[in-house]
Amino acid sequence: MKDQIQISSNALEALRVSVNSVLQRELGKSNYRLRIRPKTFQKIRENRMLAFAGADRVQSGMRNSFGRTIGVCARVQAGQIICDVGTNIKNLDLVRERLRIGSMKIPCSSQTVILRYKNLKILKSAGLLLYDDKKSREIPLFELSLT
Repeated sequence: MKDQIQISSNALEALRVSVNSVLQRELGKSNYRLRIRPKTFQKIRENRMLAFAGADRVQSGMRNSFGRTIGVCARVQAGQIICDVGTNIKNLDLVRERLRIGSMKIPCSSQTVILRYKNLKILKSAGLLLYDDKKSREIPLFELSLT
């Protein structure tokens, strides 16, 4: 990816489902964190043309065309993080495989980056949850990012 692309909300949802469904079944809800970073705010518009006999007399082509909204998408810059997963080191192979499968759902090439955090204060400043579901103990984390 060189400059920027648009990823539709359907592609981001397919990425989330493909990663989240298996992780939730295999690891449980409290043993990983999944976050889809880009927000879909850009509207996709289409100027529909009529396709029947005599349609050339009915419509004016692209003159004054604005189009109707057919969906929303997110604009993503080159090198921007699309999806990140925080998990324990023992779950690393499963998460890496799910991110590989999830990367096939988006319309650009991507790579998986593995970051190891020794200091949990870095993650707290990033706004990620650091505790298990009972808020009783901290979870040692490794973060996988799909960029």
